[in-house]
Amino acid sequence: MAKRETKASKREAPQPAAPTRLPRGPHGLPREQIAQNQRQRLLAAMVRVCGEKGYEATSVSDVLEAAGVGRETFYELFEDKRGCFLAAHTLLVEDLLGQVRAAYEAPGPWPERVRNGLARLLAWLAADSDVARVVVVEMAAAGPVYAERFQEYFHLFTAMLEEGRELSETARDLPHITSIAAAGVFARVYEEVALGRSAELPSLLPTLTFELMVTFFGEEVAREEARKAREEDQAAA
Repeated sequence: MAKRETKASKREAPQPAAPTRLPRGPHGLPREQIAQNQRQRLLAAMVRVCGEKGYEATSVSDVLEAAGVGRETFYELFEDKRGCFLAAHTLLVEDLLGQVRAAYEAPGPWPERVRNGLARLLAWLAADSDVARVVVVEMAAAGPVYAERFQEYFHLFTAMLEEGRELSETARDLPHITSIAAAGVFARVYEEVALGRSAELPSLLPTLTFELMVTFFGEEVAREEARKAREEDQAAA
């Protein structure tokens, strides 16, 4: 199935492509610049290989081959495979959070801002299937650190929904409602990415918008926001 491109994904697609390899032999470049170039290539290779093979099946040798970097250099920059993976994962999540937050913080009514943030989330993940898999699925295989990091990132996303709870007459006194609403969105996104359907995530914008809005404002408002999301999705197709 061909990837479905949207205007949003074309603008800000996450592309962890490796920087150009430095020429062999004397080149007069500062040691810091060489190390930075090698680190970026290793991070990009980790994302690409893990996205294709999965974290557990990925070896350091796989990453070295994809990056064109030596083993000694790898262990000068990272403690082990997990360290390299976590560094790559952190960079990607920080970029995702920054883009979602920027979309959410644009002026407008709260439902519109949530819809914009959700649209950015889905478009970002849809832009690159390897990136989506590393961010959403493979982190769980990286060991005990997964639970701590998941809670940290999950809290940052749910914080954007707290304003809706304050605005809602029915959800205002339900302190856990934002976590419940966000968990529903995450579960659906996880399923789509795990099944290899990340490119189709933007088409879920109306459905996920409805599920979020109905939690706070009921069916009438949720249907209206879902309609707006559908129109925006069709205009971007």
